Amino acid sequence: MTTTQKQTFLTDMLYVLQQARAFREYNRLCPSGYLGSGHPFETTVRNALIESSLSFLRKVNEFFGKNSEASAVAFFPDYQSQWLWTKEDCELLNNRVMHLSLCHAIEGDYDWTVFLATHLPEAEKRFDEFMSRVRLEQPELLTSKG
Repeated sequence: MTTTQKQTFLTDMLYVLQQARAFREYNRLCPSGYLGSGHPFETTVRNALIESSLSFLRKVNEFFGKNSEASAVAFFPDYQSQWLWTKEDCELLNNRVMHLSLCHAIEGDYDWTVFLATHLPEAEKRFDEFMSRVRLEQPELLTSKG
C-alpha cells in the first residue's frame, strides 16, 4: 500500500472502532433510550445499534487476526496476527448475527451486551497498541487523512 492508501485505510479503521463502540456509547449517553423508554421504535434502534456494533467489532477482529492486505500486517509486515476471540465466539457471531440461520429459533435469544462488554475492551487495547506503533514508526500516516 502507498502512504496515501494507508492513511485512508487507517481513517476507515478508526471509524470502524468508533462504530464498534456505538452501542456502549448509546447506553452511556441515553440510559433510557434515545426516543424514550417505551417508544415503539426504541427496541428497533437498540437492536440496530447492537448489530452494527457487533458487525464493526467483527471487522476489528479481522483486522488484527487476518494476515492480508486489509489487516495490521499491511502496516507492519512483522505484526503477529492474533484474533480477538475464540473460534467459538467467531462462529457464534457469524451464525447468530451476520448470517441468517435457525440458531435464534432453536436456541432462543442471546444477550449480546455481554459479548460486546467482553470483547470491545480488547479491541480498544489492540487499537491503542497499534496506534502507538503507528505514531512511533509511521507518523507520516497521521499528518494528512490519518
